[in-house]
Formats: sequence, structure tokens, C-alpha cells
Amino acid sequence: MKPEKQCEQLSRFLQYMLGRAPDEFGLYLDKDGWCKIKHILQVLSEESGWKHIRQGNIREIFVLTQKHGLEMQNDMIRIKDRSLLPVPGPTDKLPKLLFTYVRQRAYPHVHKKGVMPLGGKDVVVMAGDDQLALRIGKRLDPKPIKLTVNTHQLIENGNSLEQYGESLFLTSYIPTDCFSGPPLPDDKKKAKKHKPEKESNKTPAIKPHENYGAFFPQFEDTTGNKESRKQRSKKEIQWKKERRQKKRR
Repeated sequence: MKPEKQCEQLSRFLQYMLGRAPDEFGLYLDKDGWCKIKHILQVLSEESGWKHIRQGNIREIFVLTQKHGLEMQNDMIRIKDRSLLPVPGPTDKLPKLLFTYVRQRAYPHVHKKGVMPLGGKDVVVMAGDDQLALRIGKRLDPKPIKLTVNTHQLIENGNSLEQYGESLFLTSYIPTDCFSGPPLPDDKKKAKKHKPEKESNKTPAIKPHENYGAFFPQFEDTTGNKESRKQRSKKEIQWKKERRQKKRR
């Protein structure tokens, strides 16, 4: 495909994403319609046929196409005609449950303090569809922690709740008593495995007799005058000779 044709197709896709249905892709634009290019690249990496797109490809749109309908400023991008963009507002058709995901490292803090806006946003983004919420969560963490939000409890708690497009819901804060999540991981360090004691080379104080199975104490020589095997053998021979001589008498 020619570069001009590819830029034209990418331009049309971005116009739909940034001008009509950002919520469909899990995107929440600021009040002026701006979105960070890195967030656009995250979305494109999830879409079949657009995984290869890089920031340079987006910049080529402004060089190779004339009717792209986009504006770019530093690391931000938006559509010129924002008349069809969804506007956050109250709704009477709220799901009973909403879903959002947080980083694993942040979960202990969230478990104690609640969920607050991140990344310079002024709202916490939730989704009625768990798969869309997971898709958004994986942009923060490869294995994010799932939180299930009780919308009735959230409203009863006095928190505002608005819908953004067809798929996303916004609030300024989620208290700890309005969501449920997995139990906290055990932070206690595992006890070190007990190392087995080294076997002693010393002869045990009590040793079973070979023939009778009885136990006879073996006393160690504490005088320091240990006899050699040869000396003990000579004493035994001498003792046997003396015994035979006595029998002869």
C-alpha cells in the first residue's frame, strides 16, 4: 500500500476515534478534546491491522494528506470538528455494577484510601463491560487488579456519577465501601527454612550390641592416654597365654 493511501486510512480511523466514539475504545478526552499520542498508540496496538503504527506514522498524516481534519500540539492530538463528541452527563440507566482496574503496586493503598484520579485526569474512569475495563487497565499494568463498583452504594455515598458516550462512566472518587476486590497479598516474609544440623562424626554414647540388641554405654578416655590397636592386641594375647597356663597347673 502506498504511504499516501495508508495515511488517508489512518486519518479516517483517528477522526472516528477522536471525533465520534472515543468511549468505544476506552478513551476519555479532556474538555477541549485533546488526547495524548501515546494513548492513541496504545489503542492502535490493540486493534487488528493497526498494531504496526508508530508516532512517526501519525506525523506523516499532516505531511501526506490535506483533509485529515486533525490538530497536533506537542504530544497531544485532537479533531478539529468536535461537535459530535460525547459530553459527560447524568443518566437514569445505570448498571448495577461497574468495573475499573488499578495497578498491582497501588492496590494496597487503594484498598485503604479508595480510588482517586490518575495521570492528570480529574475523574476515575469505569466501564459497564468488564472486558473494556480490562482493556483500559492493561494500559496501566500488564496484570491489573479488578475492582467491582456498586453504583447504588456510590450514589448513596454522595458521589457524582456521569456517563460518557455509550460505554464509560465517570466519578471523582470511589470510597473503599463502594467497591470490592481481591484480598490483599500477604506481606509477611516467609520464614526461612530450618537448615538440618550436620551429622556429628563422633561415636554415639550408646550403641546397640550386634548380637543381643542390648545397649551398652561406651565411655571415652578423658585421660588423653589412648592405646593403639596394636597395644590392645598384645594385651589380649598375653591375657590368653596366662589363662592357659593357669589351666595346665
